[in-house]
Amino acid sequence: MTNHSAPHRPVAGDWLALREPADAAAREDSLPLIARLVRHWEELPPGDDPGAAGAEPVVVVDLGAGTGANRAWLARHLPGPQRWVLLDHDRELLEQAVSAARAEGADVVPVLAGIEELGRVLSEHPAARRLVTCSALLDLLTREQVRELARVLAEEAVPALLALTVDGEVLIDPPHHLDPSVLGAFEDHQHRGELAGTDAVRLAAEALRERGMVVDVTPTPWWISDQPWARPLLERFLGDRADAAVEHRPDLTAEAHAWLRTRLVDCARGRLRATVGHADVLALPPVS
Repeated sequence: MTNHSAPHRPVAGDWLALREPADAAAREDSLPLIARLVRHWEELPPGDDPGAAGAEPVVVVDLGAGTGANRAWLARHLPGPQRWVLLDHDRELLEQAVSAARAEGADVVPVLAGIEELGRVLSEHPAARRLVTCSALLDLLTREQVRELARVLAEEAVPALLALTVDGEVLIDPPHHLDPSVLGAFEDHQHRGELAGTDAVRLAAEALRERGMVVDVTPTPWWISDQPWARPLLERFLGDRADAAVEHRPDLTAEAHAWLRTRLVDCARGRLRATVGHADVLALPPVS
């Protein structure tokens, strides 16, 4: 449940690796949210300072942990010590994440399960300071799952940092006359059935606020231009959009393939730039 750009495919480790540098760059914009989270912990009733030597570990539950990129990035920005509970339904990805974490000496607990197990996992890992986090997950959930996530977080009074959810903004330069058709069909594909898709940030923020959580949302867009990692990421990004557009609108097959051929030529020539909108959501329980 970690890959958002190709929801019609199984999560693939190669896609997660391709997007990791774009994610890391984008998440620099969410550092003020992390500072607010740390202040929240500091304002809690008397207990261990999470940054002090010998303090009780901060317990972090990572939903849809994938290959562990979210843990690897976020752990550097949270006070230690930390215990990471990595939750994913994909055994292969989970094993990869756990192996990487343990190689770094991290305190990590693997849980082979889906998001519906969050309540149970939180009950099994009590701590004065906890956090639920995920990356590129919310848009893959159904609307009901988003509401249920908000319910569990509020009832357990657990802070959450829900990172890198797409918001639907995609700007490609130079523009192409088929951009609206292909990208529009892709977005419709993201909303198939009851999936939250690009409404996920709004839905999550509304559901959390309705349950009394204090919510901050900050944009964390991808800026893809001439970085060393840009071309393979763009090629996969474009291909996934064309594939999903055709899957959702078979009548667009010829147009989507023509669009992809042109876009790949632009990419190979170094002419393509893209902005892909994402947002991070910080939800904090009120401090009594």
